[in-house]
Amino acid sequence: METWISRKTVYDGKLLRLDRGTVRIEDGREAQREVIVHPGGVAIVPVIENAVVLVRQFRIAIGRDILEIPAGKFEPDDTPEHRARMELEEETGLSPGQLVPIGRMYPSVGFLTEALHLFLAFDLREVPARPEWDERIEIVKMPIAEVRTRLKSHEFEDGKTRVGLHALLDHLDGR
Repeated sequence: METWISRKTVYDGKLLRLDRGTVRIEDGREAQREVIVHPGGVAIVPVIENAVVLVRQFRIAIGRDILEIPAGKFEPDDTPEHRARMELEEETGLSPGQLVPIGRMYPSVGFLTEALHLFLAFDLREVPARPEWDERIEIVKMPIAEVRTRLKSHEFEDGKTRVGLHALLDHLDGR
């Protein structure tokens, strides 16, 4: 186990905070650590008929478009279910009749506090989409058979998307 000896915020931005400091490890020695503090969020696998609704967006961190499940970060006083409903409506224009929680995941535990709550969304109805002013989102409906094929060939590069889609297939296959 490690314990902080000293910890200082070196950056505090809109999306995240970066803390740097010194920890004491179990053998008594000291080591340096950097941690990105993130409020966490949700990721949703929307299912409509025999297809999954995905979003394609440009992500500056990787310098290109990527196919993902809809997701978003928590706002103050959010519950996971409330944020899942809001993000799904904002990004896709779909409102879920049923949200099935499928667990929580940590995308990168070595330096990031972010925890994502994952949901499957069923019984979807159309509502007006409300993307953020700086989001450019393309909606992609993909048949579940194609999702299976692409998962087997490792075509989905986004971690939350892989986890969410595998959970959907487990759910549909009764596992």
